[in-house]
Amino acid sequence: MNKRIACYGFVKKGGGSITGAHFLILEELLKRGYEIDFYGVKNFNYPSELQKYEKFRLLDAPQPITKAFLRRLFLKYLPKRLQSNIESILNITLFKRFCSNLLKQSIISNHLVNRYDLFLYLGYYSEFQIDDIPIISWIQGPPQTQWKYIQRLRKNIISLCGFFIYFQINIFYILKARESRSKIYFSDVLICGSQWSKDCLIEYGLKPNNIKVLPYPLDNVFFELKSNSYYTEQRRNNNKVFLWLGRSEPRKRLDLLLEAYALLLQERQDIQLKIFGGFSWASGYKKLIDNFEFPEYLEYKPYIDKDQVPELMAKCDILIQPSEGENFGSSVAEALSCGLPVIIGPTNGTKDFISPSSFVFKDYTLESLKITMLRAIEAIDQEPEKLALDSRKTADKNFKVSGIVDSLENIFQETIKSYQLSSTKTTKTSHYNSTKTQNLSIF
Repeated sequence: MNKRIACYGFVKKGGGSITGAHFLILEELLKRGYEIDFYGVKNFNYPSELQKYEKFRLLDAPQPITKAFLRRLFLKYLPKRLQSNIESILNITLFKRFCSNLLKQSIISNHLVNRYDLFLYLGYYSEFQIDDIPIISWIQGPPQTQWKYIQRLRKNIISLCGFFIYFQINIFYILKARESRSKIYFSDVLICGSQWSKDCLIEYGLKPNNIKVLPYPLDNVFFELKSNSYYTEQRRNNNKVFLWLGRSEPRKRLDLLLEAYALLLQERQDIQLKIFGGFSWASGYKKLIDNFEFPEYLEYKPYIDKDQVPELMAKCDILIQPSEGENFGSSVAEALSCGLPVIIGPTNGTKDFISPSSFVFKDYTLESLKITMLRAIEAIDQEPEKLALDSRKTADKNFKVSGIVDSLENIFQETIKSYQLSSTKTTKTSHYNSTKTQNLSIF
């Protein structure tokens, strides 16, 4: 392997959980001597900070003029909500196809000169296949996960957000469904964040050997465990603080958490819940916070800067993420690194990587979640230092950049070897069929 990679995807230094993780991965690969041609789009995915590495080339991904032309000529005169809806539809049906074809041709042209070992797509499924280049897609989860839970939680969504929002989001995913299903077969290897995701992908007919599981890395120096002085007697006697960190949408199950928390408050009042995060398209879900019956036990902020997250976690005791269908919860990894045990649900794939002293509730019912929250409080009362050290030790084991890139390099080598063997077999078969035809023609 010559260690020469073409790459496209969502990458940003210090960005959100996934974009920031992708930056760490590329930087570690460059430190190990890889040559990376990154195809970026200015003001979108353009990690210029990596240009300090000699073997990193930042290339402008070609873009069609259609989108900018339509925006100048037509879209900007529409109401914002309608403009956003039309752009989403055009993006699914038209723009992405144009962009993908242009990107593919650009990679093929450069491959003739640079001879890439593989193409790495970060954050989504590859939009195309390329002859002579194996493709690895590191995806955010199985296709159509959101739509599955939107349909299942239909009553809640309509009640809180209105029928029009539910109708809009369904149209969006209906248009996206066919495209999403076809793309999962364009990659030679898919990397996902958990065994739960891998099992879902196998249901689509993909071969298990072509699906690899890797967690996202994090900066475990930035997300650090506070010193033992944090666990003073005064802190031990304070209220126990649950933390929700991240955006809210129906499958994240904020409704379940708040109802279970209200039940728990009937038994214990030495607790508090902090919620940090916006509401994406499901803004109606904020009514759950506005109408919570015990507001004095609840703190809500729609946003927190990433630089402030370690300080926030130092003031909390446990992170709670009751999501359904979660590929990988980055805030779970961050909490563990800061020494917080976590509570997660049975279909949260991050359970593969949590500490032994963290908690997984049995099913998505009020009673199950409430009992688990109570157990967590009791454990923190008894052994806060042990839970913190267990959490940090688990994070060091599972989320270090170096260890994850070690595994990624193995995937690179396996993929290239498998691709070469497959190509050899195809060539031999083609030669055999050609020879057979020639021999038959003699007669």
